Order: sequence, then structure tokens, then C-alpha cells
Amino acid sequence: MATACYPTLRFDLERDSFVVWLRWVSMERPPSPDAPPSQGIRVELQLNRNPVLGPTILYRRDLDAPVYLRANGARTRDVLRRAAGRGGFVDVQLVIHGSVANAPYAALYLVRDYEGEAISTTALAATPLLQLQPSTPGDQWHVAAQANLRVAIELEGARVHLEVLG
Repeated sequence: MATACYPTLRFDLERDSFVVWLRWVSMERPPSPDAPPSQGIRVELQLNRNPVLGPTILYRRDLDAPVYLRANGARTRDVLRRAAGRGGFVDVQLVIHGSVANAPYAALYLVRDYEGEAISTTALAATPLLQLQPSTPGDQWHVAAQANLRVAIELEGARVHLEVLG
């Protein structure tokens, strides 16, 4: 009988972050970032079905350059600690929604000592864990894309939390 094997992800609770990269690619000629002004991308990153980023909406006018979004660090650490204590597996899910005429691209990175802000345009020279580029028929107005990855988690830099007894 076959046994499933999952890649191992080492995560330093003190130094590592998940960062989602988003890019807007306009297929309109000429591109019209202000019409309609509500065009944009909705992105969400979940760990074991717990959101650690989003759902966050970035409007097209905010995506002139690729944007990097950092996941909530405290929430990420909490979810990963619980996952490590319950078998050591994490289901990573990246979801985007956007307009098909202006296909959004998204990628998920695991980075150490990230110096960017929660929303930044500073480029990362790294290989993503997951990438999304929706591909649907041209007669559809909206597109959703999703990528999933199950990993075994190994935590580093874990602080010891003492339980207070009353």
C-alpha cells in the first residue's frame, strides 16, 4: 500500500513570514485603470482553513506595480503552533478572485527577515511556493483561482508559553 509523502516546511516563528505577490495584467487597449473604478483583485491566504491574510481587496488603481502583502504574523504563528501540536501538517490555500479581462497573477512566498511593510512594492528575489494565473474562457466576466499545498511543518524559534493556573 502506498503512503503519502508531503514536503517539509521549516518555519522560524521569530523570523519567517508568508508574503503574497499580486500583479494585474491588463488586456484592454488602451488600459483604463479608472473605468470602472471597482475593478480589482480579492485575495485570501488560509492555513488549515484559518485566514491569515484577507480576504483583502486591492483595486486596479493600486496595482500599477506588483504588490506584496504580508500575512498577519501573530495569526500565522498561532495557527502553525496548533498544527504542529496536532499531527504536524498544514494545508496552505491561496485564493484570488478578479476580472478575467484583466487577469490577476498571484504567488505565495515564505521569506525570512522580511523588511517590507504589510503592503510593499519591494521585489523579492525568490521562488514562490505556489503560483496562480487564472485561465478561463473569454466570455466569462469573473474568474476565481485557487492553489492548495499540504506540507509537514517543523517549527523553529518557538517561544515557551507558560500557562497561568488560577
